[in-house]
Amino acid sequence: MDKKALLTHLQRETVMIWDTLCEIYTPLVHYNEPKVELNPYNWRTAGMCFQEENRIQMGYKFFKAKTEYFNYMIDVILPHEIIHQADFNLFGESEKICGHGIKWQKIMLEYGLDPNPYHTMEISRK
Repeated sequence: MDKKALLTHLQRETVMIWDTLCEIYTPLVHYNEPKVELNPYNWRTAGMCFQEENRIQMGYKFFKAKTEYFNYMIDVILPHEIIHQADFNLFGESEKICGHGIKWQKIMLEYGLDPNPYHTMEISRK
């Protein structure tokens, strides 16, 4: 999948994830889903949320590394990052400082994911 098609796919997935979170936490309907970008340089960080900018960066190299990484990026890392944004929108700076705090963990669980702050994917710097 080329970068443009991947970005389109990620943004569609983001809308679906955000809509699900809005059903769980109705105050989120007052916020737009985050914008998704691909970062071609990340080789350790699979995703990052820039909460004040309502923006998420996903590590492009992870999508290209292995088929199972592609699925993990969509099914786990993308929602993980979107939930950081939801956490910030719902609870503000106090949770932003911690990042993977109790409220973020609760949202992850209610979304149906293990609130693990780390991934185990490995890729080279190339």
